[in-house]
Amino acid sequence: MKNVIALDVGGTNIRAAVIDENLNIVKVIRKSTLIGSINLFLEQICSLIDELNPKESRSAAIVAGVPGRVRWDGFIDALPNIHIDKIPLKAFLEARYGLPVFVANDAEVAALAEAIAGAGKNLKSSYFVTISTGIGGALVVDKKLKKASYEIGHTLFPYRGEYYEFEKIASGVGIEKLLQINGIKIDQTYQFFEKVSANDPLFMGVYTDWLDLLASFFRYIKHTFEPEIIVLSGGVMKSSSVFFADLQKRIPDVLLSHAHYEQDAGLIGAACFAFSML
Repeated sequence: MKNVIALDVGGTNIRAAVIDENLNIVKVIRKSTLIGSINLFLEQICSLIDELNPKESRSAAIVAGVPGRVRWDGFIDALPNIHIDKIPLKAFLEARYGLPVFVANDAEVAALAEAIAGAGKNLKSSYFVTISTGIGGALVVDKKLKKASYEIGHTLFPYRGEYYEFEKIASGVGIEKLLQINGIKIDQTYQFFEKVSANDPLFMGVYTDWLDLLASFFRYIKHTFEPEIIVLSGGVMKSSSVFFADLQKRIPDVLLSHAHYEQDAGLIGAACFAFSML
């Protein structure tokens, strides 16, 4: 059976997996992302691929979903959350491994997975949003990606009289910024959700602000792109038991859903993209 090596590149972690044609994950590994250096980034990608051993696994291709802008030829203009730009990932990997290499935006490939085989598989249209180190999103209509919302996490939103890129105040890292604006410091984002779960009064006002920001964001997506469903994934969704019901109550006219593939949406989506190209 044909398989591919799929990479889900994030600002916090990089996951790599061997995935077969039935979208089964045969093997998966993860490493913390090295940031700030193209050379270190490329070496880390290769170390993950080497560990999966494309020759032994007889992989037909390598595919990467990345959190940034990707040109038609697979050249990456920038990976803002990894603090590098102008990355020749496709050309570098093809020269090194002699296999077809495909590179695409991570939110787009995850959106494809959820539309084809996940939460939106029985619907005409769906919009996928990942809330992690940053925020990304993509629209799928009739199982085809629509290039209508590239890097939506960089949309400007108002807060306390200033304008911020949405992901800077609403993503996992953005929550820390939101707290900082309000004079509160935490070491890790998960502590915010622990405090909210404990109903700590110091944090509840910021929690309300964060929910209001998310609600406005999803209303914007609903009004602009008219998807039947908005599918959510990403690291912040690990804490969804704390906030998901409160968020849905704020926007009862917007259908929200957890991603069927949860944290694997990026990997499965990358594999879907590769198999569609082979």
